[in-house]
Amino acid sequence: MKFMSSNCVIERIQPEHYIDIQELYSNEKVRTYLGGVPQESYIETSFRGMLEAPFPNIYFYISLKTTGEFIGLVSIDEYHDQEMYELSYQFLPQYWGRGLAFEVLTQVIEEGLNYLNISSIVAETQTANRASCRLLEKLGMNKVQVLERFGQEQAVYELRKTGDVTRQIIAISSGGFSQQTPSFIDDYILRQINTNERIKICFIPTASNDAQGYIDKFYSAFTHCEATHILQEDMRDINIREKLLAQDIIYVGGGNTKFLLEKWHAYHFDELLKEAYKSGVILAGNSAGAMCWFDICFSENKNNDYEEYNGLGILSGTVCPHYDDQERSKLFDNWVENYSTVQAYTLYDTETLHFNNEKLVAKIQSY
Repeated sequence: MKFMSSNCVIERIQPEHYIDIQELYSNEKVRTYLGGVPQESYIETSFRGMLEAPFPNIYFYISLKTTGEFIGLVSIDEYHDQEMYELSYQFLPQYWGRGLAFEVLTQVIEEGLNYLNISSIVAETQTANRASCRLLEKLGMNKVQVLERFGQEQAVYELRKTGDVTRQIIAISSGGFSQQTPSFIDDYILRQINTNERIKICFIPTASNDAQGYIDKFYSAFTHCEATHILQEDMRDINIREKLLAQDIIYVGGGNTKFLLEKWHAYHFDELLKEAYKSGVILAGNSAGAMCWFDICFSENKNNDYEEYNGLGILSGTVCPHYDDQERSKLFDNWVENYSTVQAYTLYDTETLHFNNEKLVAKIQSY
């Protein structure tokens, strides 16, 4: 059994993989929450058990597509109760924080639930291992039990076949950190993340042409988070995908929507944002950062003339922020008359839309 993810090869473990597995089991960082580094005899016995495991127990050797480098081990095997199947994983530290674990586990879960014909899968990790808990939550798994095993508190997560990652977009008309501190709507966005760790949030100021003052306000507002930003010049970086996928929230600033979309498309950054969205990273933004997610945009160009152009197409229809502005609202209403079948949202400056899985779930007063 062998299949691929975007960046990795996922194949059933073979005898020639022993040296790599030995290295993995001997790594102190890897084994921090797994009972420490075991004796050589234990590693040998465990490896033999992996090779001889009866179907549907299966152990996957994970390597990079480009270089063939070994990065980790993932398995699906019988859980302690022998009634369910457990997802387990270990990755070498040099590959942590790059989005690879999420990518591989997403693929393994899909294969496991379908190819192995099982209806649900569980995963167990120490509650102290917050990174692992966050990963399982990002995969769409729900915490169903906390228990003590091996002398440590363990959290048990479960994913059923119908389960899915919740995809969220929060489209803000106006307000947020650029105008208010503290900001109700920014606090609302942060509350969507359930974690005891510092929330990872990334600011994309493209629409303002990377205005430094805007970036400074972002960092002042999110000092309690693990905050970062991405400039246009950063979009060429080979590691930018991993940076995006590692975030909890991507926050897109206001400015010129058409300029933003053109720059993103030129760097293929729009495709990376869509991938992050599908993985469960929350997309939020105000003004241009609200419009860009829809099928169609209608706003000013660089000459301040209004025109129609394509958005990213994640959300159906179109939206008009700043509907308080009489000229804008009149032009928008006249334009919408040509699209009688298109869902058109209007937002006054105090309003925000919250979408879950491309469905509107709330209209919020931002301030």
